[in-house]
Amino acid sequence: MSLRVVTLPGTGLTASALGFGCASLGSRIGRADGLRALAEAHDGGVTWFDVAPPYGAGEAEAILGEFLAGRRDGVRLCTKVGLAGPERSGLMRLAYRLGRPLAARFAGLRRRFRAAAATRYRPIALDAAGIAASLDQSLARLRTDHVDVFALHAPSPADTVRDDVVRALEDLLAAGKARAVCVAGDLNACRAGAGADLPYRVLQLADDPQTEPLAALREVATRPIATVTHSVFGFDGALSRLVARLESDPPARRRLQAAGYDAAPREAAASLLIDRAFASNPDGVVLASMFAAPHRRLNLARAALPPNPAAVQIARDLLRPAGA
Repeated sequence: MSLRVVTLPGTGLTASALGFGCASLGSRIGRADGLRALAEAHDGGVTWFDVAPPYGAGEAEAILGEFLAGRRDGVRLCTKVGLAGPERSGLMRLAYRLGRPLAARFAGLRRRFRAAAATRYRPIALDAAGIAASLDQSLARLRTDHVDVFALHAPSPADTVRDDVVRALEDLLAAGKARAVCVAGDLNACRAGAGADLPYRVLQLADDPQTEPLAALREVATRPIATVTHSVFGFDGALSRLVARLESDPPARRRLQAAGYDAAPREAAASLLIDRAFASNPDGVVLASMFAAPHRRLNLARAALPPNPAAVQIARDLLRPAGA
């Protein structure tokens, strides 16, 4: 079965409804394993790839660029500006390289790595020259002359609407270096970007199963805007919480089974959450990290199905505390 394809409102871009998030490409995931996963996802129908300069300890764009050789025409590519990798001493860089393979194997150590200051992204000041230079550097690493979407990465609402920032993005559109520009941030920044007389045609944000942020955006949007969502499994520990609920609450498990999710708790929970994400964003792209083969198979299988609106309410109900 083929992956569902969407036409992103307001952009003219068509893409797979499932996108590949490359945040760990080059860090937790090494080059060879990453290239293999990217190729398998693309062979399965994925055409949207999301990256940023600091991803993968600064290696993700270059590895993705290597993958894109001979494939660029069939791919939709999003990169960003606004965050930089952490500042590390030589000793910290060595410790990071040595610890990375262990962090990839052990979830507890991986969480500690992510929480450490030495692994956190840093915001950078946005100005016209820096925005243009960042995109040029990304294009060189990605081995292409344009991206389909260029996003402000975690901007403040004020930066999102600043005249000089907006003009810089419009100049890049006019130069053909980006086909669309985007706000990739929190709900407040995306709300600001949805306003009238701004060039943003794509909004990217985390998707909370309980608050449904896309509904809030649709209320303020003054024009057709495409949406890209992420963190559909990890927002506020959604997957872990749902698995725990299914393992401890037989009525919840029976409700999910009756809705067609008759698998072991973890697979059933993951299937429900990705189905909910597709149903909440039926005309947009849902990002997922698919470097692990079982995750990739599950996501590809669910992305081939039509959206299931019932999954939205089921997920919301089951993520509430039992008895609430």
